Amino acid sequence: MGRNDPPRSSRRWWEKWHISKDEYDRYIDAKRSRDMRVPRIGAVAPDFEVERLDGEGRRTGETFRLSSTRGTPMAIVFGSYT
Repeated sequence: MGRNDPPRSSRRWWEKWHISKDEYDRYIDAKRSRDMRVPRIGAVAPDFEVERLDGEGRRTGETFRLSSTRGTPMAIVFGSYT
């Protein structure tokens, strides 16, 4: 867990969230599990493939694979444009 995460045994968090201690413990365990799989800052990005879109946002059937840019600086922005 990160330093800003609530302590596992802190009663005030699970009571404040109006959940049981068991639900709180399951949440913290799941968060810890997810955090272990997240790439760290400075780590090599995992390879992935996505479908390209045209200028109007329509699917093109063409794909892009991150590993095809190996050795070339790349900025990746994840977000929603809806």
